[in-house]
Parts: sequence; C-alpha cells; structure tokens
Amino acid sequence: MCYSASMRSGRTKTTSFSLDDLTLKNLKALAARRHNGNVSALLAEVATREAKFAAAEAYFDKYGVPPLSAEAIERIEAEWQGVTSPKKRRRKAA
Repeated sequence: MCYSASMRSGRTKTTSFSLDDLTLKNLKALAARRHNGNVSALLAEVATREAKFAAAEAYFDKYGVPPLSAEAIERIEAEWQGVTSPKKRRRKAA
C-alpha cells in the first residue's frame, strides 16, 4: 500500500512510501485518535519523538548509562499498559 501526503506549499515536502495493509490501517487509526485523521501530523510526531530518543541514547552512551535490562523493560511496559502485579498482603502489627 502506498501513501502520498501533501500539506501547505512551501512548508512541507510531499513524499510517498509503501506500507502493508495492517500498518496503514493502524497509522490511520492512530491519526484519527490523535490528529483528527491527519497521517502526516502523526508521522511528524513520531519522527520528532524518534529524534529525541536518538539524542537520549547518545547522551546515555556518552555518560556510560547502561541500557535497561529485558526485565526492566517488561516491568515498564506492563506499568504503562495498566498491568500490575498483585499487591502483597500486609501483616498486622503484633
């Protein structure tokens, strides 16, 4: 599937790229929820976010901050997805 976007003349560039049907469907759904259906605005947001991630990675590398472990990543993803581990029961004080 190919998507071509054009916006205001002079401020943006028109491009096209190939996507499978599911990816295009997901992009359009995300754009509908976050940018009133504007796929170009969604892609601009994603590109900006990725540039910030790249800058953070460079910073961490520069100062020797180790990458997160697989376990830490799973814990963080579970937290932002709303999945929490069962709470431990507290004992009453004697």
